[in-house]
Amino acid sequence: MKLSGLQVKNFRNIKQLELSPDQGLTILSGENAQGKTNILESIFVLATGNSFRTHTDQDMINYDAQSYALNSRHIFNDRKIDQTIIYSSIQGKTRLINSNRANQIHPDRLRVVLFTPDDLFLVKGSPSKRRYFLDFLLKQLSNEYYFHMESYTKILKKRNLFLRKAQANSKAFAITNDLFIDSAAQVIINRINMVNLLEDIAVSIHDKLSAGAELKLRYALSFPVESGKINLDILKESMATRMKQIYEQEIRRQTTLLGPHRDDINLYLDNKLARQYASQGQQRNIAVTLKLAEIFAIKKVQGFYPVMLLDEVLSELDEKRQMRLMEYLNNTGFQSFLTTVRSDKLFNNGGSVYLVNQGQLLRKE
Repeated sequence: MKLSGLQVKNFRNIKQLELSPDQGLTILSGENAQGKTNILESIFVLATGNSFRTHTDQDMINYDAQSYALNSRHIFNDRKIDQTIIYSSIQGKTRLINSNRANQIHPDRLRVVLFTPDDLFLVKGSPSKRRYFLDFLLKQLSNEYYFHMESYTKILKKRNLFLRKAQANSKAFAITNDLFIDSAAQVIINRINMVNLLEDIAVSIHDKLSAGAELKLRYALSFPVESGKINLDILKESMATRMKQIYEQEIRRQTTLLGPHRDDINLYLDNKLARQYASQGQQRNIAVTLKLAEIFAIKKVQGFYPVMLLDEVLSELDEKRQMRLMEYLNNTGFQSFLTTVRSDKLFNNGGSVYLVNQGQLLRKE
């Protein structure tokens, strides 16, 4: 999958912009607050329907306008796919794919992997960051997982409502509990399979970007499993057993204390827990590895590379890691867009460089 054209109108500080990117690395260079990240954000909105910076579309409209419009063309399975998203404060949001209305799980939609400075805290940050990383990837790969996760979220809210209202002895709670276990097990088994796939991919990537320390990924359940193997039935049985043990505790705390919303991913470097023992540089290297592994996981499962978006990541890496990452991006099969304030020898190895200034795009000679 390659983005071949982008048109942005009245989006953030961009009043009108057109870009016909190369098929490899496109570098968006310029000072802060000039619109580099806004360009990446527009691509992300086209791909997902949402922003990674705000929950409100109104925030993305240019201050002189009443609406924004995003258009793109990407190549997918040798076909040209046109996408449009238009938002106005009066009429709301319209999403089109090849001139037809489309939802956010349309099979021909643009797919992206986003890497922001926040992702550098994937290793030492809260478990919610690692869960979001996993869920975003799985939702891109599987509409089935998207529905499993939506279902789990609704059932979890209902179960918590019963606990808050002291209705955990009701028949309705027992039914909800069974549905919760079934839904949670589906989510967990998909996550475990994905963590195993990511580890297979990440090991070789990490070896190229680092000094050779061994990386391991393990899915960390919020409840014990006594069996040496894991499948749906074992997960359901283990959850049911643990729920009986913590029943009184859940009633006291009025919330669900186990399930996918409390699971984690443990990352190990040379068999030591990375968030505790890895250096800051090593942790950031692992984060870069995970985001690159995300791209190759999509390629392995669905047969195509998504587009990679990297926002101001170089400023968070030391010189050696910057050079390794740039060299890696210049020698891959996927298309990538990278924003940076730098404009020096780092770019001599390749990539098309554009200067972004006050929401306008200039080709840099």
